[in-house]
Amino acid sequence: MNTDLVIIGAGAAGLFAACEAADAGLKAVLLERRHRAGLKLLMCGNNRCNLSHVGTADELLRAYGSPVRDFLAPAIRALPPSDLQRWFQSRLGLRTKILGNRIYPYSEKGDDVLHAFLDHLRDRDFPIAYSAPAEEVQRLDDGFLVRTPNFHLETRSLLLTIGGFSYPRTGSVGDGERFGKMLGVPFEEARAGLVGLELPPRHPLSQLSGSTDVQEVIVTVPSLPPVAGNLLVENGVLRGAAVFDLTRLAARHRLDDYSLSIDFFPHESLPQLERRLKAMLARTGSPRTAINALGLPPMVAEALAEDGVATAGQLKEYRPGKLYPRPLKEAIVTIGGFARSAFDPETMECHQLPGLHAAGEVLDIDGPTGGYNLHAAFATAQLAIRHLAGRTSRKGAAPEPRRRDDRPASRQGDPRKSAWGKHFWDGKRPTR
Repeated sequence: MNTDLVIIGAGAAGLFAACEAADAGLKAVLLERRHRAGLKLLMCGNNRCNLSHVGTADELLRAYGSPVRDFLAPAIRALPPSDLQRWFQSRLGLRTKILGNRIYPYSEKGDDVLHAFLDHLRDRDFPIAYSAPAEEVQRLDDGFLVRTPNFHLETRSLLLTIGGFSYPRTGSVGDGERFGKMLGVPFEEARAGLVGLELPPRHPLSQLSGSTDVQEVIVTVPSLPPVAGNLLVENGVLRGAAVFDLTRLAARHRLDDYSLSIDFFPHESLPQLERRLKAMLARTGSPRTAINALGLPPMVAEALAEDGVATAGQLKEYRPGKLYPRPLKEAIVTIGGFARSAFDPETMECHQLPGLHAAGEVLDIDGPTGGYNLHAAFATAQLAIRHLAGRTSRKGAAPEPRRRDDRPASRQGDPRKSAWGKHFWDGKRPTR
């Protein structure tokens, strides 16, 4: 065997798992198909990297909802949001802050999260192989064989953190489905979740240029509960938390009909809105001006008026017509993946293939927008590594956490190396 553990995929789950493995003293290597790590991580929250959502473990689990909630319960309870914040501070030296019930790095820069992960791994001499796509995974009698175009590895354990199908340019190309066929692990059909909805080409809202944000609406489709959040209208596509979370629920329930209704004034009753609209129409004589005066952005008000909206009832139940989800490659999260029934939720280990673990989006798990999906990736990765570390310690001596200063003097490296680590960002220059 070349190593005890191969982690495939250097995204959010893979980087978190690698840091846990390094600190547990596991003999492991991280493989990444792209030329650098964390490309999709950098896109999260428009590069602000929404790490998690404020709340207790039980509050988060309620937000994930059925059927994901029960599977994620052990992982989320082992790493609730407050513990995740402490993990980033104590392990990586990364401060966090809370904005609108969401947890961000203090700088609000995804680059700093990625640098913190990679600095931690570099300081522990943890090996990462870039431009190393896993072309084949094969079960051996005592482990697994992983083949890349330029080398192969034999490992006792394998952790798949290869993501889903969305944003394939970042490396999430759907390898889970291919590996599932190779290993005989059931895979649930991939569908788009947290994705935009395309308006009909000639719809008045589709003519809006740029991005227009409506702060809070409620969207509803038949047979699903109403979903609240903001609404973005951008280049003929409806986005924002309300739409994203609705598409996740629709994909989970395998609904194809997106004939939704939008309540533009969720905090007002119909009689209240009728009185206000009537007063505004009497004052302005223009539906567009009146709707704008009620609180909607000017361009949205103009588009609604052009579409014939002139009553409070139409503003409380606006129906833009049949909408179509954007392609899976544009989705924030993939619905589907390795079947949850094939993995132990307490360990993330495959029931039928001991030694095979999975974490993050490659599993059939997902959450609402707002940090839930990154948190699920981190929590499942931690559970998998802690199980693997416990198994290693049971076979022999317990692994001791490794720190940079624990390395032999001959491997401490040139002190100039730290210029790209913690001292660089403090404005300090290493001495020669």
